[in-house]
Amino acid sequence: MKNLLWNFKKVFFKDTDLLTAEKLNNTNISDKTLEIFRLRGSLKQINNIYYFWNYDRDFKLLISKLKFRGQKNIAKDIACLIENGVGFVLEKEDIDYIIPVPISTQRESERGFNQTEVLLDALKIHYLKIKRIKNTKKMFKILEENKRNQNIKNSFFINNDTNLSNKNILLFDDIVTTGATLREIKSEILKKYKVNKIVVLALAAAREIKLNKGSV
Repeated sequence: MKNLLWNFKKVFFKDTDLLTAEKLNNTNISDKTLEIFRLRGSLKQINNIYYFWNYDRDFKLLISKLKFRGQKNIAKDIACLIENGVGFVLEKEDIDYIIPVPISTQRESERGFNQTEVLLDALKIHYLKIKRIKNTKKMFKILEENKRNQNIKNSFFINNDTNLSNKNILLFDDIVTTGATLREIKSEILKKYKVNKIVVLALAAAREIKLNKGSV
């Protein structure tokens, strides 16, 4: 079934560039499109959330190549675009541990990888893995805040192998929408450890989190 789905995607999504529509040869994204994203992707900050792009149509096309079309190599292109900004945040916030937001075992099995981990691998950055122990509904489909919070509640497990006390933690994600998932991870960390601070770094931020001037 998985192979049939993948073959369908290959037919449905032609090998053309996501913004310029030019035909691609042995690459996932054109130089022109990379330059467009480079110009748009300056590091931005809202409270304790850092991000590079707005969660708009063009970014959705970019991230869908990685998440839903299985083009893992595009992580290297994204890594080239964000590496300086990531290095700046790690140094400025004096980060001790980076935690990529985990996806459910079901979604990782379907996709074959966790996109946040693939991006950090492309950046050659060591990270601390935590577990997602609950198969939640997709958050963007839940409009009410209390239902979002209930959906994600008790979804994460952090083992005791690494002591996070008095450390500076960075949570790494691809997209921040309302921040509910990240706040639940933060809550789970704070149940076990008294950390110095927790900041967020994401590829993109949605309109909701910016309108509310949100924080995690």
